[in-house]
Amino acid sequence: MEMKLYDVIIAGGGPGGLQAAIQLGRYRWRTLVIDRGKARSFFVPRYMNVIGYPAGISGRELLKRGRAQAEMYGVDVLTRVVTGATKDEDGLFTVTAQPKPDYKAGSTQNIEVFRCRKLLLATGVMDRHPDVPNVFYWAGHGIYYCPDCDGYEIMDKKVVVVGRGNGAAGMAQTLLNWTDKLRVVNVDPGRPVSQEWLDKLAASDIPVYTGKLKAFVGTQRDVIEKVVLDDGTELEAEKVFSALGKYSVNSELAAALGVETLPNGHVLADPRTKETRIEGVWAVGDVVAYHPQQVTIAIADGA
Repeated sequence: MEMKLYDVIIAGGGPGGLQAAIQLGRYRWRTLVIDRGKARSFFVPRYMNVIGYPAGISGRELLKRGRAQAEMYGVDVLTRVVTGATKDEDGLFTVTAQPKPDYKAGSTQNIEVFRCRKLLLATGVMDRHPDVPNVFYWAGHGIYYCPDCDGYEIMDKKVVVVGRGNGAAGMAQTLLNWTDKLRVVNVDPGRPVSQEWLDKLAASDIPVYTGKLKAFVGTQRDVIEKVVLDDGTELEAEKVFSALGKYSVNSELAAALGVETLPNGHVLADPRTKETRIEGVWAVGDVVAYHPQQVTIAIADGA
């Protein structure tokens, strides 16, 4: 059987990738989205800063609707892990993928092969999570990561900021826009908070603790009642804000194709067209360099 040739394959089914798929489907381009599932948006319980959704919309629901809308225009969507991509001598791209249960480094079990004329990278980033048991139970509910997205939701609440060094201190200062009931835990003794930052926090009555995390305690998913440190210290809380430094960038596929990236892994793409310096390869969403990491901007990229 002859292999189906797609006009475009989109690696990644987050908001940016799905918006691009909708646009391409409406142009009647043969389009395939390959998505490994559980994009960053998957952990967002409710986007409250998206126009047209005054009551908010969950990341899962946004992705579900986006996928259905893309399929409505004839776009194929597969839940797979993209394992590789090459640009061939004929100018086309070969993309390989595996079902997630079969995926592991070096495995060739149930490899599927696809070809396309153009390739769009929408592989995104992943947040760094606090090192506590059952962290994904709390992620996006009791734990927040983005003040632009979730700062309003901590209004007047007791919040423990968990992070490293001055980054944690800076996050606490930002969160003063919404609450003054703040405490900081620096989980990295090798990266102390500077005296300048300690003075700033002290002026706002924000204490700083140093130590590793042991557990988060709470009876409801969206309320963390206590943050427990490894020395037994217990801090009362309602929410935790993570300030653990840079997220991990999913740019391995870009690097394999020879796409230019910054030292932090973000992909360099034209600010307007989103094309990379590899002809036929585009990139959208959080994986792109200098991106504001906002869902609405990822959607705009895809359009």
